[in-house]
Amino acid sequence: MSGSTMRWVATAAGAARSAPDAERVPLGGLLLQAGERPSRSVFLFLRPAGAWQLLPLEEAVVSRGIDLLTVSTRYARNEALAVAERALLDMGAWIRFARETLGYARVNLLGWSGSGTQSAFYQEQASRPTIAATPDGAALDLSAAGLEPADGLIFMGAHASRARMLADMIDPSVIAEDMPAAHDPAFDLYGGMAPEPPFDPAFLQSYRAAQVARIRRITALAREQLGQGLSDPFIVRRTMADPHFLDAAIDPNERPPGRCWLGVPRLVNDAPSGIARVATPEAWLSQWSIDDSNVDAVRSVAAIDTPLLVIENGADDAVPPQHVRETFEAAASRDKSYLRIPGASHSYQGQPGELAAVADAVSAWASERY
Repeated sequence: MSGSTMRWVATAAGAARSAPDAERVPLGGLLLQAGERPSRSVFLFLRPAGAWQLLPLEEAVVSRGIDLLTVSTRYARNEALAVAERALLDMGAWIRFARETLGYARVNLLGWSGSGTQSAFYQEQASRPTIAATPDGAALDLSAAGLEPADGLIFMGAHASRARMLADMIDPSVIAEDMPAAHDPAFDLYGGMAPEPPFDPAFLQSYRAAQVARIRRITALAREQLGQGLSDPFIVRRTMADPHFLDAAIDPNERPPGRCWLGVPRLVNDAPSGIARVATPEAWLSQWSIDDSNVDAVRSVAAIDTPLLVIENGADDAVPPQHVRETFEAAASRDKSYLRIPGASHSYQGQPGELAAVADAVSAWASERY
């Protein structure tokens, strides 16, 4: 990172300055400065349940002259416990920290992948708070949390919601969560008895219905556990069986068929780790339940008038392009822009040209507005 500097920063999260101690937790982040002096604006790059780390995207943006604060929430490295609503308190603390302690005049949310959806959710609740409780029923009044809206939002290769993504990816051949070997071969994409791509629309319709049915069975189990006063993490097996990854004609883009951002879908589906593999009941309802999750970027952007840049990766091998386009179309902002980067994969790995195009677009967008 020629010409740039890095320094570790820390703050404490709270719903407001008078937040109870239970909502104040230590957080760590990394401030990447483009030069010896801070830039006027800063990008806040959030890892909702991951730990902050340097990615090529962050370095590329900073090299264009804009500082970047890469941060995590209280759920760093612990996605199984993550409740999206409580993570908003941490985002609010970081925005306040960037303005009051670090002295930045403008704070923009740089939302790539899952951080895009969480950032849109934050901006909605900071602008027009509606949440009074988490989906498991725990009280959380965001109208009293003192959340400060960001000045701008970039939605980059981001899905509409984790719940929607999982509803399309979960393996519907699993018919009993406590019996891993029990399955319906007619819906096992990798077992040899299901149809092969290109998939018939009638098969896809029944397949999608079976996926939602499985999601709702797991939700019922989560609510049953909560009803018993329990909050034990549980395992969700086989969560990478989206026909979209096998059939390039489904919501087409330039992605290679038979691959996903984690590798070969069949192998990822059977792997011991993967998307939504472990969750507490509270985290399941907040992140993954199609009927209970409050996080939905399409709804969020329709409720705010924040300057917005939406970037679609032309060969995204994680997020279906429909998610990105629906978000842009729903956005109420009078200042919104859409950009498609041809050939760009989800993470831009091994794609210096596409990565540079994204960083240039991000830098130009911020410079034109501030």
